[in-house]
Amino acid sequence: MGIPSEFTYPKYLRAKRTVDEHALNHRVWTRFVQSLIHRGPSVRLVEVGAGVGTTAIRTLKAVGDSSIEQISYTLVDINPDNLEAARSRLRNWSREQDAQLKEDNAFHYADLEVSLRFVQADLFDFAAMESEAGYDTVIAQALLDLLPVARALEALRPLLQKGGVWYLPIHFDGVTAFEPVLDAELDAKIARLYHESMTENIDEEGEGDGAHTGRRLLPRLRDAGASLVEAGSSDWVVFARNDGYRGQEAYFLHHILHFIEQELSDHPDLDADAFARWVQQRRRQIETHELVYVAHQLDVLAVQE
Repeated sequence: MGIPSEFTYPKYLRAKRTVDEHALNHRVWTRFVQSLIHRGPSVRLVEVGAGVGTTAIRTLKAVGDSSIEQISYTLVDINPDNLEAARSRLRNWSREQDAQLKEDNAFHYADLEVSLRFVQADLFDFAAMESEAGYDTVIAQALLDLLPVARALEALRPLLQKGGVWYLPIHFDGVTAFEPVLDAELDAKIARLYHESMTENIDEEGEGDGAHTGRRLLPRLRDAGASLVEAGSSDWVVFARNDGYRGQEAYFLHHILHFIEQELSDHPDLDADAFARWVQQRRRQIETHELVYVAHQLDVLAVQE
């Protein structure tokens, strides 16, 4: 595909769709879907950091033929481009199901009456506005590793009814690996510095769990008064097959390198020329279908007491 001329976050979210689909922990996902069905016939969900609507569509597909009759799904994202992409995807998807997304963002899917709400807001601002909302489920996918986790859970907790469910998939847990090895020492240093930047970028008070958010979600949820139900790994493993990378995964890999380049360019602990050569070599490996990328992550499901 060649090195992309520009990198946009909505395009990254679309490109990682297949990566997430193959990574999601099916044991955690199954328990999550069961929890929704048991809370029917009417359920209210809110997804913070909803991105381009991928999780919303996946969830609607999973409960479309269940005993749930009504579902209200609120999508919250700080990025207006993400929300517009989500609205467009859900509109197109509803048409594919012989449904029509109306002006009030409602449609029928199978025997399910669906009501959508799109909110552009920061997680903390939204939580403050909706403190008595009484949702059945809070979903946050690949989000809390970008935030001070304890504060985020504290802010979101009032949104849940008693017995409400936390579904928190795809949270990074401390392993980034590229194969084949170029320079073992340099590879390890780049991974370490990249992980350190995840915490440094959260806030100046050092409240974030950054690269170890996945494992720390478990005690953090307990501290927030939730009971753990299920947890499991959801590792990203990206590699080329005989016909190349799946879907848009070559772009996904280029964007991962873009993230690393953004964070570590001009880092005082890295030789600038050596780092630039490393990035160039990794990009060439994408073009020759040699690059393998692994990131360790966790999915967590909990119930608020």
